[in-house]
Amino acid sequence: MFFPSIKSLKKADFIFIFLFSLASIYIYVGFYFPSSYTLSYGSNPKKILLAIRILFPLIYFALLWLYMNVRSRRIEKSAAIILIVSSVISLFICYSVADIFYQQWFDKYRKEYHPYLQLKPIDYKPKQKKISNALKIFCLGGSTTELPDKSGIDWPSRVETILRTKYNLKNIEVYNLGRQWYTSLHTLINYETNFRQYKPSVLLIMQSVNDLLHNADFSYFSRGHFRDDYGHFYGPVNRIIDRRSLWRYLSEIISGLWYSKPQHIINTDRLPGLKAYTNNLNTIIELAENDSTQIVLMTEPSLLKSNMTADEISAVGMLKVEAINDTMVWGIETVRNGMEQYNNALKKIARQHNLFLIDLDKEIPKSLEYFYDEVHYNDITFPIIAQFVAKELNNFLEEDGIE
Repeated sequence: MFFPSIKSLKKADFIFIFLFSLASIYIYVGFYFPSSYTLSYGSNPKKILLAIRILFPLIYFALLWLYMNVRSRRIEKSAAIILIVSSVISLFICYSVADIFYQQWFDKYRKEYHPYLQLKPIDYKPKQKKISNALKIFCLGGSTTELPDKSGIDWPSRVETILRTKYNLKNIEVYNLGRQWYTSLHTLINYETNFRQYKPSVLLIMQSVNDLLHNADFSYFSRGHFRDDYGHFYGPVNRIIDRRSLWRYLSEIISGLWYSKPQHIINTDRLPGLKAYTNNLNTIIELAENDSTQIVLMTEPSLLKSNMTADEISAVGMLKVEAINDTMVWGIETVRNGMEQYNNALKKIARQHNLFLIDLDKEIPKSLEYFYDEVHYNDITFPIIAQFVAKELNNFLEEDGIE
């Protein structure tokens, strides 16, 4: 028999087995309540969770079998001790080897981070053309500017193609210099440090959602209360700090996969970052105007609206990944009102400086057909953005007589 007869066990053994089984069930069930934040890390947490759900029962029955066989004297205690010690040593060796590979993998991605800008900026690479008087448009913003569709084509590239073919602007060059996570402060530093020297003809700026996120100073990405210089927000660098060893990485994931706690929902319209956001954009505008560079501001489109469906609310990543910690999370109204306030602040800046405004937020329908989360686009959206932005830019260039 695989398990020895229960007649060979004593009352104390049954009590131990009962308590051990209860504890095992409690631990195991906890892995069916993972946090959405931990699952957002990528494929690794899902793989680890699946492995735990499969291996945990096997380990339980193996330990139970070993205990019962030792207590019935079918296996010597010394043999059981040798088995356990050798298993622990094997696990330690496997971990040590895995840690070496983890450090190599981790170091490989360190080059993507920047000590001041969190992520390394996109390099400006002049396009190889015979045209010496190219009209250069620099597109600045966050991931909603930088990231392409599944075919690898971003909307700034599409805008350039449309301006060249449909509007016959043969000397136009449109550069995508947006970067994930970047706020108005990142863009200000990045523009002054890396791009201003190239004297672009036009700066097209779309910034809202990343600045909004910095108001969630309780989030996993923050360290302390809101600061006007955004120094409280560690962003993606936070993961370098929190995951510098394999043990730290695994313990963080496993704890996040076990009995996640419900968060207190924060509904607020108080956004102290609006002042810093306005100051940052005003400074970019001042610098550009000193160089006779034209500014075009663009509102950021989003899925956020009144009366959102359950599926649409479920798609809002801030509520699962960003504006959240162990005990608190923004409510959907906070996110919706926040995006509206930031887009309205952008419009106000455009009016104050008499700048051309592209109201892209009004152009893209607010549905899951066009967005896969609150701000990032499905493939169907990219051509719509490109057509609208190209038309608006052509109008702007004609109005200002820029050639």
